Amino acid sequence: MRLVIVGAGEVGYHIASRLSRERHDVTVIDQSQPLIERLQEELDVLAYRGHGASAATLEQAGIAQADMLIAVTNSDEVNLVSCLLAREYGVGKRIARINDPDFQRSRLVEAGRSIGIDLLINPSQAVAEEIWHLIKSPGAEEAADFLAGEVKLLSFLVQPTAPIAHQRLRDFALRVEPSQSFLIVAIQRERTTIIPTGNTVIEPHDHLLVIGKADRLHEHMHWFGVTPRPTRKVLIIGGGRVGLQVAQRLESDPTDYHVKLLERHAAQCQVLAERLAHTLVLHGDATDVKVLQEEGIADMDAVVVVTNDEGTNLIAALLAKTHGARSVMTLIQRPDLVPLVAALGIDAAISPRLITAGSILRYLRRGEVLSVFTSIHTEAETLEMVAAPRSKVVGRPLHKLKLPAGIIIGAVAHGDDIVIPGGDTVIEAHDRVIVFALPEVVTQAEKWFSG
Repeated sequence: MRLVIVGAGEVGYHIASRLSRERHDVTVIDQSQPLIERLQEELDVLAYRGHGASAATLEQAGIAQADMLIAVTNSDEVNLVSCLLAREYGVGKRIARINDPDFQRSRLVEAGRSIGIDLLINPSQAVAEEIWHLIKSPGAEEAADFLAGEVKLLSFLVQPTAPIAHQRLRDFALRVEPSQSFLIVAIQRERTTIIPTGNTVIEPHDHLLVIGKADRLHEHMHWFGVTPRPTRKVLIIGGGRVGLQVAQRLESDPTDYHVKLLERHAAQCQVLAERLAHTLVLHGDATDVKVLQEEGIADMDAVVVVTNDEGTNLIAALLAKTHGARSVMTLIQRPDLVPLVAALGIDAAISPRLITAGSILRYLRRGEVLSVFTSIHTEAETLEMVAAPRSKVVGRPLHKLKLPAGIIIGAVAHGDDIVIPGGDTVIEAHDRVIVFALPEVVTQAEKWFSG
């Protein structure tokens, strides 16, 4: 596939990195010379310096031969014009990032739909949805649902005292009853992503991606050093577009959450109070320990830190954790700071740019792929796919498939029957299957399941 990406920031860079590793032809446009040089030095892509809304620049980048254009600059107007020009050049698929906080009523969104943009992505909306999933999965660093919510994928940081620490997976499986109720499908150890085998040994501070039946997975979280408790009391720090959308999402949830929202600007507090019916809006500075203590930080089940300032987020999250909040998650704009979050003892990092990139990758995988999850801790992608009747995976036990290295099957759904598979599991035509794959073998994984 030939793709043109407009915007070489963290979103554009991440998408270009993933797709180039899958051997797609990727061209990136940006006005920043340092960003262009970074792409040329680090990725196998073509990179051009220029304006993404310029027909001349797009022509230089080969827009007439492109199958898809992805516009992810910080300017909504540039993104829309890029897509409009791409339509004139006959580009089949067009994707645009729209940052307008009032996404549902935005004139830019209306304009994007009117010119036939295939996918409009709003980062704050995507982030709010991710935070909601984490609140619903206490103790996890990341969370995603598959197979209509019947299967859950969670990410855990292995605590030094966890029963699974220092265990060989083959030996550990003998201690779990039933042995196939969950599966560890990927491990991030420092900068290395590992697709585990029976001989893999789990080390303290590993980040594990774990898949299991949604109604049973919580029973096994103690193996990773996690003791989940229901979340009821939630404090949101930061009343910007993300904080507002998280509060609205929690208000619409049937769970009886008790939500407080702490915002430092009085005028914004008034706006929030008018738009939120069941959230207690408070005026105060979240970096002031006294303020946090007055609002009962030690009694909070979850603290969500989503201000627009990176430094404030880290300080407020650290203060919340050290003063008794059970679970703390924070917004991190720079992906390179994500490892720092775990090192500070904060429970979860939320990267808007990586979440946005993941939403776009999910769209790109459409076809036999029903859903995609991209972890911020590991390089592995999680794909929900349908086994085509004539595909290579159908009709043989998993242990006889000889899947390429870097691919593992995490769950299989045959009708209403869902199993966490073993070596004797047989995939049948039209089964829905959860597959984990490293970036360099994602394309191979898709071919194994296609007809």
